[in-house]
Amino acid sequence: MGTEPEGRLLLSLGWPIIVSMLVQALYNVVDSVFVSRMKFLPTEALQSILGDLFTADAAEHVGDKAIAALSLVNPLQMLLISVAVGTSVGINSLISRRLGARRFEEANRAAGNGLMILLISAAVFTAAGLTLSGAYMRWQSDDPVVQLMGIHYMSICLSLCVGVFVACGIERIMTAQGKTIFAMFMQLSGAIVNIVLDRVFVLGWGPVPAMGVKGAAIATVAGQFASMILAIVLLFGTKHEIRIRPADCRLNRKTVYEIYRVGLPSILMQAVGTVMMFGMNAILSALGAYQLSIAPASVAEEIAQGSRISFSDLYRGAFGTYFRLQSIIFMPVFGLTNAAMSILGYNYGARSRVRFMRAFKMLLIYCCVFMLFGTLVFQFFSGQIIQIFGVSVEMRDVTERALHIISIGFVLAAAGITFTTAFGATDTSLYGAITSLQRQLIVLLPVAALLAWITKDVDGIWWAFPISEFITLIAAGLLFKRLYRKKIKPLDELPAIE
Repeated sequence: MGTEPEGRLLLSLGWPIIVSMLVQALYNVVDSVFVSRMKFLPTEALQSILGDLFTADAAEHVGDKAIAALSLVNPLQMLLISVAVGTSVGINSLISRRLGARRFEEANRAAGNGLMILLISAAVFTAAGLTLSGAYMRWQSDDPVVQLMGIHYMSICLSLCVGVFVACGIERIMTAQGKTIFAMFMQLSGAIVNIVLDRVFVLGWGPVPAMGVKGAAIATVAGQFASMILAIVLLFGTKHEIRIRPADCRLNRKTVYEIYRVGLPSILMQAVGTVMMFGMNAILSALGAYQLSIAPASVAEEIAQGSRISFSDLYRGAFGTYFRLQSIIFMPVFGLTNAAMSILGYNYGARSRVRFMRAFKMLLIYCCVFMLFGTLVFQFFSGQIIQIFGVSVEMRDVTERALHIISIGFVLAAAGITFTTAFGATDTSLYGAITSLQRQLIVLLPVAALLAWITKDVDGIWWAFPISEFITLIAAGLLFKRLYRKKIKPLDELPAIE
């Protein structure tokens, strides 16, 4: 952390995380691919999955409705991940700083307290999944098929979420020590289990019947538990700088405060994505309601009878599909920033300004290159990508346009994420929270609503994304300039940070 060339160190620590996160993103896409192909199941299988809601007309659009159901649950999954990852970022940051300052007992306490906090958080989401799934889906959609599939997916994924929290926490404990190869193994194990079981449980295999969206949820949870089990084995069965003892798991007020001092802004910053999804779904739903009001009577009747997906669910399903696909493009950036958090945090704690800034500049270059590649992929191959989903022509067209327009702002997003990483590594996560709020709420949602009102077209909503990235990058650059002047430039002039 303190001696190896920064560019090489960033890649050596980052590539295992990149691989694992890419596979993680891939299995989220695989979930959508398999459930979108439910319409190709035999009639008997669809009747078993949908029960009394099965009709021949509804079966034609069951793939679209499955995608819509997953998209409506996605904000709650994002909230869950925000709490798990944000808390783990706080754990990572505290452990990295304590290791950099050679305060090993406090690093062990940070790891033990962090795992206990994550278990408590998992219990809260479990209770929500068991009690609120039905009410949430009835609030989100009027389509009974979408409601049914959403309830299945939400109740299973939330009530059995402990695997996500524990695996995420241990992964960051490993990353803080520079052992990102272990983090890769954890992610890969879960992803492989999930992908294999998706095929078995969603569409059926041999004696296992097709379960549709419920099968996708079971496969997801099974993959998360596989990651958790391997993570526990690697943490307690191999040697590390971090050695958690029972005493380290007793909650300490100061340690919990230090974890949340970085973790809470990170949670809020990432949870902004949940609010953004809710907001975008509301805007898309309002536009869909308007489109329905001006549609021919025959179209409105088809929607009412369930033989055609509503405009609202069509737009929200397309947005959810885009969101899963873009995660594959963003994961290399997030993998690098995860590795960079430890490098930047270590050298900030060791008060090495030169190494901090060199690592930051390399991170900025790598992230922008990755996102430029992603932009080109979405610009020239979006049609071929959408073909893998078994959705209607209407949803395919809407999703393809979303990929084309939103990807214009990808490079700008990469630069903004790099600044946010520097904020987190230097105990100024509040700057990151401000940046994220600007990017996903303060600018994005008002612009999206305004463009929807002006254009009366879903493409207008997509243009809000690159506009938001541009405005946010300017603000993030100004905040980083202030951070550099106040905290980074004086690093070599003072003793090590406590």
